Amino acid sequence: MTNNVLEELKASIPKELVEEIRLSKAKSNIVEIVIKPENLRKIALHLRNLGFNYFIGIETIDWWKKDNTFELIYMFSSIERNGQLVFVRFKIPRDNPVVDSIHDIFPLAYYQEIENYEFFGVVFRNHGGLRKWILEGNWDGPPPLRKDFDSRKWVLEKYYGGKRYERPI
Repeated sequence: MTNNVLEELKASIPKELVEEIRLSKAKSNIVEIVIKPENLRKIALHLRNLGFNYFIGIETIDWWKKDNTFELIYMFSSIERNGQLVFVRFKIPRDNPVVDSIHDIFPLAYYQEIENYEFFGVVFRNHGGLRKWILEGNWDGPPPLRKDFDSRKWVLEKYYGGKRYERPI
């Protein structure tokens, strides 16, 4: 099944939209599509039209020390194809992390994009609802899941005067 999907995607996606289509190095039942970020919307529409109509989520990997980028992995599945998984991967610079929103194509992406904005600082063009959603309203620090930010140290300094917090017994 996976090899059929791999071949179908290779045949149907215009070559100028992808850098590579391959089986995942980690799990051979996942097809990965490596793209440039500007092609995300076109690829998402194409996958939806091929029956990959279930959006699972967005993973963000902070490659701070390696090449100062974020790698975003969008995960799609197809119920019609017995849960076949397709991951779409691309990198964006950490100093200007901007990518197009796909929440109008896959509504579940709305909240995934808010989380990525809040925790990593990734800006999703044409989203319209990026805001703090999970962090408390008094969080005024940088996005806490960036690898170059020590959130523990920041919380200790902000709320406990830099001293280690001891929970009362």
